Amino acid sequence: MNKERLGIFIAENRKASGMTQKDLAEKLHITDKAVSKWERGLSYPDVTLLEPLAAAFSLSVEELVACRRRETGRRGEEPVTALLDISRDNLKTERRRGGRRSVVLGLLLMAALTALALLYADTFVSEQRESAISLKETVDGENYLYVEEEGHLLKLKCGDGIDFDGLTLKNDFREPNVFRMDCRWNKRTYVGTVRSCEVTDRILLGLSGMVGSMMGLDTMGATGDQLFGYDCVFFEYKNAYPNPNGNGALFSYRFWCCDPVTWEKEKLLLTVDDCLGFAQIDYDHDGVTELAVRTRWAEKPYTVYDMVDGEITESWPDTVDTELASLLRTDAERQKDLEKEIR
Repeated sequence: MNKERLGIFIAENRKASGMTQKDLAEKLHITDKAVSKWERGLSYPDVTLLEPLAAAFSLSVEELVACRRRETGRRGEEPVTALLDISRDNLKTERRRGGRRSVVLGLLLMAALTALALLYADTFVSEQRESAISLKETVDGENYLYVEEEGHLLKLKCGDGIDFDGLTLKNDFREPNVFRMDCRWNKRTYVGTVRSCEVTDRILLGLSGMVGSMMGLDTMGATGDQLFGYDCVFFEYKNAYPNPNGNGALFSYRFWCCDPVTWEKEKLLLTVDDCLGFAQIDYDHDGVTELAVRTRWAEKPYTVYDMVDGEITESWPDTVDTELASLLRTDAERQKDLEKEIR
């Protein structure tokens, strides 16, 4: 990074904040001549001023030394390199002055740089991975893919080269396709970018497990049907096992349209894998019952399934009303609530 680039960035943010060079200098307890030198590219700010200087512009130190406001998934190595440039410049100045202060400053700078480098290494991941895509979503004109990562959902913003509309998440047997992706993401926020995404010849086979007995769904009083406008719907456990994160158990269900007399399976309506539970509800108030599911992900906790023109659709609301949220609580959560009431 060069002094001129940083100087221009400081000047732009100072003006955008409505401050004069004197105003900024007073905030930092320095002279306006020092601010003028920065903006003209004649010198770097002292490293001890980086934090208050960034705060004056409502920036992080990372954004200040990178000379741009943060963008999701940007590489963390550039701010480290920029800070190293500033540190070296400060250290050269101190060495010209001589004395023990330059030695102490050098040691402190190297310790700080090491800690910062370790922080970035622990925060950002750049990788090529093979994963199933759990969800595609378009928000404010931007396309996102969600993939699972140790009990969380990574939210990956799609690059220009990705055929978002052409990505088919499941094959003809309704098993998830596996995609090879080049992505970068933040381990703390589970947000990042994906630069390439290609389907492989693999599929993600579901977990094996004994299918439990079938049970009928309740007829909803408000709508008069059981699910998706059908009068006789049964569900069966496809699988059940302890949730790896300890929050109750995970279940896989199959929902069948059946003959009301013989319970003969007539049509498989929907399979929901690895969820915390489900509830029937007229979610969109159209007089037909929809299926609401509590997912295993904190980032996308709910899915609502509907049937439109004979095809199952799904939506992923971030929140639901209090009544539905209560219906979708796990047994473990209900037990905790009961224990609180007893206390």
